[in-house]
Amino acid sequence: MIKKQSLKRMGIVILGSIIMGLGIHLTIIGQLGSDPLTMLWIGLSDKLSISIGQANILVSSVMLLIVFFIDRKELFIGSLLNPIVIALTTDLLANVPFQPESLPFRLGLFLIGLALMAFGIAVYSLASFGRGAYEALVFALSAILNVSIRLVRTSFDCLFMILGFLLGASLSFAPLLAILLMGVMIQFFIQQLIRPMSKYLGDEL
Repeated sequence: MIKKQSLKRMGIVILGSIIMGLGIHLTIIGQLGSDPLTMLWIGLSDKLSISIGQANILVSSVMLLIVFFIDRKELFIGSLLNPIVIALTTDLLANVPFQPESLPFRLGLFLIGLALMAFGIAVYSLASFGRGAYEALVFALSAILNVSIRLVRTSFDCLFMILGFLLGASLSFAPLLAILLMGVMIQFFIQQLIRPMSKYLGDEL
């Protein structure tokens, strides 16, 4: 029974991470900027001549290493699976030849991408199989510094946006829109998914 539960949770983490990877890809090809963390990946990708997926693995490894030393209870198998699956998904989709030109179409892709990212985060979060690297870092620092999760997340979002821009990622209104909308969308999807997900996993509400 425990093994079956673990496989279910692992499957949910993988599904949520694939959806996140698809969302990230859509924000990237929209060419309006992306969410702050993806901006950092894009900047590192350009500077180090590596793929965006590899930049994701690099940044996630640093985050997970920090969390390992300051609050390792935030980590589990899903913490490792999440960045790996996202990296594989984004790098695979990067090989698909598709370059939208219309501004309304690009904006639509960006907004759909954000929604998919938020949906994917909600899905893998509800698996309760270890937080993703960024979420683990935010929660760990929030607990240690005794400040709100929102403050820590917003501070890092601003830092990543600035670093990504300095490294060469394009900056527009899109990252600011991501900062404003992501938290709201994640919370909305969690509220919609928590009951069916708990039923699927056999958890008590």
